[in-house]
Amino acid sequence: MAPSPDPDAFSLDIGYPVYGAQFASDTKLIVAGGGGEGKNGVANKISVLNIDPADKKIEIAEEKVLSKDEDSPMSLDITEEGVVAIGVNSSSATIKTGKNEHLRLFKLESDNRIETQERTQLFKAEQPDEYQKCTRFSPAATYLAVASSAGILHSLSFPSLKPQFRAIDISDAGADADIQDVDFSCNEKLLAYTTPKSVTLLSAGSGEKIAEYYPPPASTFRGVRFASDDTLVLISNHARRRGASILKLTLPSDIYLTKQQSQPPTRTVRGLHAGIKAVTALDCRESLACVAGADLSVAVVRTDTLREVKIVRNAHSFPVTRVVMNSSGTMMASTSVAQSVVVVRIEGAAAAAASSRRVMVTSTIVSIVVIVIIGVLVQLLVQRQVLGRQNELAGGKGEEPRVL
Repeated sequence: MAPSPDPDAFSLDIGYPVYGAQFASDTKLIVAGGGGEGKNGVANKISVLNIDPADKKIEIAEEKVLSKDEDSPMSLDITEEGVVAIGVNSSSATIKTGKNEHLRLFKLESDNRIETQERTQLFKAEQPDEYQKCTRFSPAATYLAVASSAGILHSLSFPSLKPQFRAIDISDAGADADIQDVDFSCNEKLLAYTTPKSVTLLSAGSGEKIAEYYPPPASTFRGVRFASDDTLVLISNHARRRGASILKLTLPSDIYLTKQQSQPPTRTVRGLHAGIKAVTALDCRESLACVAGADLSVAVVRTDTLREVKIVRNAHSFPVTRVVMNSSGTMMASTSVAQSVVVVRIEGAAAAAASSRRVMVTSTIVSIVVIVIIGVLVQLLVQRQVLGRQNELAGGKGEEPRVL
């Protein structure tokens, strides 16, 4: 692909369609994809990429070639210890027998080798076109959430892979049975999943339904991420691909008291840039979110104001499959079926967001100090007036009344 005109963007042609991606560290990216089952000449791979943001270089540090008799890797996530969970369907012939070991675990070693650990099956093997659409570890890797394209969500304890609670099955919900995205809250107390028509919050520990919220009129949800314990960032696509909006839900303080909820979340909505048509992917850190559009753009959004602070247009030549941010929020990476990986430096956006937070904190502190000073001055003034009045009364004792 032609290099992006954006001075902060740089790319790599990796040689296969990429469907899954996640940062293993601030400068190391794991991607996976391929040509799927069959002799199409395009291998199925997991690649470890080293990123040099100063020189704007992406280099392949290691690759693991997977079986050409199985499907291409799809969604993936990685723990801080380097355990990689990926969705890879078994061969169509194997699936027809009722077996599909679609959840694969690998270990990223310190020398970048990718070692196979185990594989297991969670979903019934019925159709080869059903696959592991969502794969998400909780922040401390206490849980692993896996959702199928058929509308079934499993939450597993990790590393035992034992069910945390009974699977959520919305497969009979018709067009709304598509689970679009999943995420855990930062404190690992909540698990959120989106369908086109709602975002549902579950207790991460028990699976109990906590709350359910709905998108703006004439729109559908696409992605969800927790920016903090009580802040959800979501994407809603407008009907007939007429654009997209980013939403922020500030959850009520009694969100965990399922029998006593009294307040709805505070909702903030802002439209994304004109021409985006729809959002295909979302990721988020505390102060910044990034989105990929059907117009082949990628953008960075501040989570406090929901304003876009950077837009890279025509980042890829074909649809964007994934967009992810590193932990420090200084880079985002996007992938595409066009066999391309694009990295964008966003230090400026991160600095702007951090500066905004500092300004907000400073303003808050100054406001509190001013209020305290005013309060003290008012109190002193009142005391002075009271003392003056007392002195006046004391000085007038014993005087004869004046006759007018």
